[in-house]
Amino acid sequence: MRAEKLSYPGIAGSVAGVLGLMGVYSVWFEVSGPLGTSTIDGTGDASGTLALAMTIALFAFSVGYVLLDDPRLRRAFAALMTVTAVVLTLACVWGVTRADGSDLGFGMWLTAVGGVLGIGAGILTLRDAPPDGEIAEETEAVAS
Repeated sequence: MRAEKLSYPGIAGSVAGVLGLMGVYSVWFEVSGPLGTSTIDGTGDASGTLALAMTIALFAFSVGYVLLDDPRLRRAFAALMTVTAVVLTLACVWGVTRADGSDLGFGMWLTAVGGVLGIGAGILTLRDAPPDGEIAEETEAVAS
């Protein structure tokens, strides 16, 4: 990464990871019953546990993309950001299907927004990452 240029898509990916993390620890489901309303956060469900793992991975890969300078690592981190953001979004869809008559909470939607933002950031980082041909040329130049 050139020192004079910040990687805004990488920063957007890390923000998406933080949004998803905040959503996982917020209310995912609200169950109303005769004794009142009970709330379940994301870690109380299997889909939320998967979303928790993906938000941490999305944040870590995004920070790695922003901080590291090696083109091969940046390309790998860009791909991993995209994959983890897609799995994060799918975990939210899985959580919606597991609601089973309960109301969806704010945390579910916040995590879904983080997943969609992460997908966009991942696509932008893949576009900005150097293609394989440039990586090979750079490697040959360094080896000579």
